[in-house]
Amino acid sequence: MIETAIKTMQVFQHIRPPYLLRVALGSCICLLAALGARAQQQDSTIQQQTIDIYNVYQPELRNAAKLNLTTALPSIDTTRPRLVYNIPSQNLYFTYQPVPLRPLAMGKDSLEALQNNFIKAGFGNYSTPLLQVGLGSGRNNQYNYSLFFNHLSSKGSIEHQQFSNDNLHLRGQYFAGGHEFHANVGYDRNAVNYYGYDHDSLKLSRDDVRQAYNTFSVSFGLSNTEENRLTLNYQPELKLTSFADAHDQSEFTFYLKIPAQKKIVKDIFLVADFIGDFSNYRHQGDSSFSNSIVAFHPAVLISKPGFVLRAGINPTWTNNKFVLLPDIVNETHLIKNSLILSSGWISYFTKNSYQHLVSENPFLGDYSSPTNTRVEEKYTGIKGSINSHFNYNTKFAYVVYEDRPLYLNDTLMGNKFTTRYEEELKAYQLHAEIGYVQEEKFQARLSMNWFNYFKQKTEAKPWGLSPFRADLSFQYAIGEKFRLSADAFALSGSSWQDSALVDHKTKGAFDLNLGASYQIGKHFGVWANVNNLLGSHYQRWHNYPSLGLNALGGILFKF
Repeated sequence: MIETAIKTMQVFQHIRPPYLLRVALGSCICLLAALGARAQQQDSTIQQQTIDIYNVYQPELRNAAKLNLTTALPSIDTTRPRLVYNIPSQNLYFTYQPVPLRPLAMGKDSLEALQNNFIKAGFGNYSTPLLQVGLGSGRNNQYNYSLFFNHLSSKGSIEHQQFSNDNLHLRGQYFAGGHEFHANVGYDRNAVNYYGYDHDSLKLSRDDVRQAYNTFSVSFGLSNTEENRLTLNYQPELKLTSFADAHDQSEFTFYLKIPAQKKIVKDIFLVADFIGDFSNYRHQGDSSFSNSIVAFHPAVLISKPGFVLRAGINPTWTNNKFVLLPDIVNETHLIKNSLILSSGWISYFTKNSYQHLVSENPFLGDYSSPTNTRVEEKYTGIKGSINSHFNYNTKFAYVVYEDRPLYLNDTLMGNKFTTRYEEELKAYQLHAEIGYVQEEKFQARLSMNWFNYFKQKTEAKPWGLSPFRADLSFQYAIGEKFRLSADAFALSGSSWQDSALVDHKTKGAFDLNLGASYQIGKHFGVWANVNNLLGSHYQRWHNYPSLGLNALGGILFKF
């Protein structure tokens, strides 16, 4: 037992329990030793046994008491604090006294008053007087008006070779309620003589050859200047025209155009244009006939930066005939603003009214029953601008004319033209122009139009049509007072037929005009023009030679 107790103590020595535990263990060991000795004395015969006790002590910490924390906002303090400020007074003295504030008066308008009115008068050889008068309202945000009058006449060296032009136009604009209203009243008188006859064999009086065309027109229109709730843009136009000549031939025209554009979504618009053109012609109060064109142009317009496409149709009624025409136009920027590809397939009618034919050929004879011309173009080209000075435009087209009016000298005296309608005329067209602009100091433009007529059905030649024309113009300012200008044009000859039905062609023409003006003061200036500087008597229409060199000059008064 003692041995056992000693081994047990050796074990606990390695464990090294706490002090109180060691004391208790020691007491227990002593007690066991005493009991063992006593038991040995009582029964010495009991077999002795050895007991080994092994145990590993694992100390544990006592569970700590946890604190239960409960969060809560502090109570709101509703008492208003009373703050007392005590700012010591400071006595500061400034030597600079500020100027009291005063409203600043608006400065006067720096724009000078416009010279809205002018009178230009001059005289030249061939008994050529010139008078022009222009009046204007100037700057105004609510209305504008202008009045223009022009008179020019000349008398050539050939008997009855004279003409005169008189024009009077009044235009007004009024702005109100998001709209622009405008009206025009005009009167034009163009007088010519049929002097294209053989003066060696014929002697004609002034009454036999005189002709004068009088045009009186009135037009009204409006357009919206602000975007409305319907996002609809409109520009209706109404025009009434009375056209008459010196031989009791008259024509009255009623023209109505209503273009409208509706925005569908961004950059996409629905376009619908209506055109009604009605004319009634009377010959010496006896015979009369009507000529009309009614067209409706629905289309979809896509207008994006660098891309424009108009795709639609053109249903047209003309003199009880219906035709459905194409209307497709596209512009694509290959290089922004510098290289633009333009192409299209369009078709339309040209109204061959008496007034329109006279504008093409003022030496027209009697007007017969009209046939309007259908024009179909398939074209492509490039245009654009180079830097801020150059701009250009080119077009190559395949053109087909149906019922194109052609002009031939009559077989009686040859001084009047009759109208021949070509059933179908085909041509290739090449158009090119280039311009240069340097502010107001220098401007120049060159343009060219060439037609290759290669097929006719009913006529042998395109009578009276000039296939080529080129124009050059420029203006140059030297300082603020002196200006120079020049115009030149080249014209190819046209086909004509003599009384024996033999084909001929007029010679080509080249014309050069020069002009200059000098501003003497604020209100006065002088000017001079020299026309047909080369003095050539070319013929645009067979038997009608032009005037030679024509020089005129005069004064200009602005106020």
